[in-house]
Amino acid sequence: MAQFSIHHKKCPYCGNNDFSKRGYFYKKSTKTYIPRFHCNHCNKNFSTRTLSPAFKQKKSFLNRTLCKLFAGGVSIREAARIVGCNYKTAYTRWVWLGTLAKDDVLSRKLRGQELEFDELLSIEHTKLKPLSVIVAVNEHYEIAGVKVAKIKAFGHLSSISLQKYGPRPDETKSKLPELLQEISSRNPHIQIIKSDKKMSYIKAVKKAFPKAQHLIFLADDKKEKTREQRYLNHNKRKFDPLFKINHTCAKLRDHIKRLTRRSWCTTKKPEHLELGLYLYIAKSNNFAFLK
Repeated sequence: MAQFSIHHKKCPYCGNNDFSKRGYFYKKSTKTYIPRFHCNHCNKNFSTRTLSPAFKQKKSFLNRTLCKLFAGGVSIREAARIVGCNYKTAYTRWVWLGTLAKDDVLSRKLRGQELEFDELLSIEHTKLKPLSVIVAVNEHYEIAGVKVAKIKAFGHLSSISLQKYGPRPDETKSKLPELLQEISSRNPHIQIIKSDKKMSYIKAVKKAFPKAQHLIFLADDKKEKTREQRYLNHNKRKFDPLFKINHTCAKLRDHIKRLTRRSWCTTKKPEHLELGLYLYIAKSNNFAFLK
């Protein structure tokens, strides 16, 4: 996000270059003096912080620290305790920082010629309301895109979920093509796409990347019955063709608290989980949107 500078020599309101200095004001939170200017054309005052994304924030110095905590496996409530602010402040910063991170990530071009994608499961407040997090990575272990979709409960919880919360939509059929089209617009030169065997994957990949080669890998469904078989298979090194996406999903579960298994934290709003994922992606660029 661009910040106003005296070197721009333009008013941020009217674009006129006829302005003069009008002293300073003291920012208590950062203990610094910020220069103030007055536009002689539109008769408005402004400063070097006017076009900053953190404009009018009293504790803007917390933003980078909160970003590191949110993307480092710390919950929102615990992050508020660490930096010494209210929970509501930390929660609103989660949404605000995630929105800035999403805009910054989607504005950048992708590199690479290979793509791997898969889904990891999470929940929305309860196990009766599951979520599917669709993640795509390139050959450089960079996350190319994410989408959070609501799915129906499965197994023995399906009947309980239907009785308690009613019918639940399956958004993966629309979210996956949307994600692939978004990646295709940012990098149309992808040649190889890897995934597991799922019929919806085949149709979505063919539509978004008609010229790319889609490699499908099957999961090992053999059951290990005896302890000896489990021990031998555990010590035998096997090549994982989808290691990049599986490794990335494991890191997401470790670095985002609400995705961690057996955690107190749960997602209340799926769209806010997606903002947290984009905040984690922006970590690789050292949160460039805050500069």
